Amino acid sequence: MIQYFGIENVITYSKSSFQGGCFEEPDNLEKWIRPPVSLMHNMSDKELLWRASFVPKVKKYPFNRVPKVAFMFLTRGPLPLAPIWEKFLKGHQGFYSIYIHSLPSYRPNFPRSSVFYQRQIPSQV
Repeated sequence: MIQYFGIENVITYSKSSFQGGCFEEPDNLEKWIRPPVSLMHNMSDKELLWRASFVPKVKKYPFNRVPKVAFMFLTRGPLPLAPIWEKFLKGHQGFYSIYIHSLPSYRPNFPRSSVFYQRQIPSQV
């Protein structure tokens, strides 16, 4: 068949549309047991649900785990009570995780010192 069509050196390949989890994450067990440095990612909601559905099977971890409380702020725009939350969370760094789930068009403008700085997670409409 190659002789008939005159095709000799053809290499075919396909590229996966999945580009992995969060940016600059290590490719090992570490990315599954520690929270990512950056919340920005390119996963779809379906891929996020798949990843969140994993149940940890590790009985003992190689480090001390600190119990944390997760705060998810669902908003369409600015957080009107942000100053109150700032005061509430002050001095408790390391005991909570903050996520701001907003419309894709909203661009928060928190100072670097804020507990809300770079805590926005991408949203799909």
